[in-house]
Amino acid sequence: MLTPSAAAPPPWPALREELQLHDGGRNRDGSPAWHVGDPVRNLFFRIGWLEFEMLRRWHLGSAEAIARDIERHTTLAPTPEDVRDFAGFLATHQLLQRGRARAPLPAWRWLLQNYLFVRIPLLRPARLLQALLPWTGWLFTRRFLGLTALAALAGVLLALRQLDAVEANLRGALSWDGVLGFAGALFVSKLLHELGHALVATRLGVRVGHMGVALLVMWPMPYTDTGESWMRSPRRRLAIASAGIGAELALAAWCTLAWSFVPDGGLRNALFFLATTAWVLTLAVNASPFMRFDGYYILADALDLPGLHERAGRLGRHALRKAIAGFDDPVPEVLAPAWRRALTAFAFATWLYRLVLFVGIALVVYHAFFKALGVFLFFVEIMVFVIRPLWAELRVWWRRRAEVAPRRRVAALALLGAALLVLLPPWWGGIAAPGVLRAAVEQPVFAPYAARLEHMAMAEGAAVDAGTLLAELTAPAQQQERDKARALSAAYGRAARGALGMERDGAAQEAVAEQQATRWDAQRRAHEAELQRLRLLPLEAGQVRDLDPALRPGAWVGAARPLALVVDGRRWRVEALVSERDRLRLALGAPAVVIAQGRFRKLAGRVAGIDDSPVTRLPHLLLAQDHGGAIALNPTVPRRELKPAGAWFRVQVEGSLDGADAAPVQAVQAVQVHFQGRRESLGRIWVESALSVLIQQSGL
Repeated sequence: MLTPSAAAPPPWPALREELQLHDGGRNRDGSPAWHVGDPVRNLFFRIGWLEFEMLRRWHLGSAEAIARDIERHTTLAPTPEDVRDFAGFLATHQLLQRGRARAPLPAWRWLLQNYLFVRIPLLRPARLLQALLPWTGWLFTRRFLGLTALAALAGVLLALRQLDAVEANLRGALSWDGVLGFAGALFVSKLLHELGHALVATRLGVRVGHMGVALLVMWPMPYTDTGESWMRSPRRRLAIASAGIGAELALAAWCTLAWSFVPDGGLRNALFFLATTAWVLTLAVNASPFMRFDGYYILADALDLPGLHERAGRLGRHALRKAIAGFDDPVPEVLAPAWRRALTAFAFATWLYRLVLFVGIALVVYHAFFKALGVFLFFVEIMVFVIRPLWAELRVWWRRRAEVAPRRRVAALALLGAALLVLLPPWWGGIAAPGVLRAAVEQPVFAPYAARLEHMAMAEGAAVDAGTLLAELTAPAQQQERDKARALSAAYGRAARGALGMERDGAAQEAVAEQQATRWDAQRRAHEAELQRLRLLPLEAGQVRDLDPALRPGAWVGAARPLALVVDGRRWRVEALVSERDRLRLALGAPAVVIAQGRFRKLAGRVAGIDDSPVTRLPHLLLAQDHGGAIALNPTVPRRELKPAGAWFRVQVEGSLDGADAAPVQAVQAVQVHFQGRRESLGRIWVESALSVLIQQSGL
């Protein structure tokens, strides 16, 4: 029986017979490159000189023989381990007859990994594209490109001159009809995008394998397979990669120009949807080099750096490991220092972009499904595309923890201790809340009923004391009724006194007359009281503001028309909005600090009231996001109702100005209020907030 060390080595695997080898030009360092083509899967792999020499000697049957023969006949000096690593690469990508077997994925796992992007081939369009070439040749002429550039310039200039119409169209698009319009425009724009790729590829002699539909977050989008473009030069690959963006830009240019001249109607709306969709998708999505869209392939072909993301990622991880953990690994790729720094920065930018993008996709997935499934898919997105790559890198660091220098371990422990010291102790008692600041005393001055202004004793900005006459009004009808009641009361009084001398029924007539005299005297007093109301007096001292400039003696005023406002700006109050959790941490009399823009000094006050139920309407429109505030409005109700989207509780803060030089509160102003609530640990706040959101949104 053979021992394991003396066991025969496994047989040398053979290459697949249908593989093709194509010239790939030269790399940036001048070395030659080739492409290994897999015609069955329409895939291509770029290799260098060393890998090419290995493939030429693959028939030698062992890693040692291949390495020795390469060293004997070339200037290269590979080791048998290098040959085995390349054999592992070929096996991993199923380029060997005995390729590395992949365990079949369960259906649920395949669905989790692929529901974001699934390709469904529909047709093989090679013959159709060849038939279309004679009819589309004018699209590639310099005359058409020049006219398209002029159309884009003219369309943008004309659109800038009517921005109000553009804004009106955008506001009108925020409806179900607008969503359907953008969806249709998106499909047409992407269809022309992929057709541009296919036509340019066919024009340059590249066979289009197939076209079909890709499900991007379950949304159907057309796609084109131009994998064989890797057999062409970088210049031709660049032309094929940029053809889709060129087609969308041309569509956007002509639709923008036509939109300015077409009258209102369905055609104008369709042109607006096509133009905006093409511009936004081209500039914001397709031109981005941080995802594998056209912008990535354009940049990779322009720089002649195939595998740009992978190469930049290796350099980024190398820089990260060296800077934080101190790992002294060899540089993954020999490049000029400037190129190495540029690719490292590109890797960090790509990671940041993808973090924002994947979180955004997770939010889209969350809102696209019912709550429980949406929360589940949201966490799947975060775990698969954010947590899993980070965890894989941390596992590498943990396996190599023995290589970390002692001083870096001490620094890491100190950093961890500082984080725990910040998160765990219950010393976080601050609460920040948006609010509106106004004067504590605001007395509107109204006429009690329709009357004529007889005398006005107030002026804009004048200081008045409590009980000071502000204005005096007259009401002729009330005066006439008062005079009438006075005269009748006096007449009935005289009649009552005269009835005493009557021989017959004198006592009865006296009683009736006195009763009528009393009745009319009561009416006189009532009219006198109404006339006294026409003397407008403030209840508290303050300053006259917002005086109606149209007021003149002799002018008539109505009861619903405010004449002025008496404000005591030395005392102030704030209506702030806090969450339910923060409300439970507050108590009456708690200190509060108000920060108002334009004031050099903070306002110090106390909590005077805390509501037990959430507000159904914001205290002021300045708190709404639509008007620059921090509170989102409920999208299911009209905006004018100012109903907040979440549960917010009103907290009233009151205070007064201390210094004599402090400017009084002049008008309603949005402010930021800071309270001192019950202290809690920051970690507990975060955990409970996350659990609250999870329970609330999952419907548990």
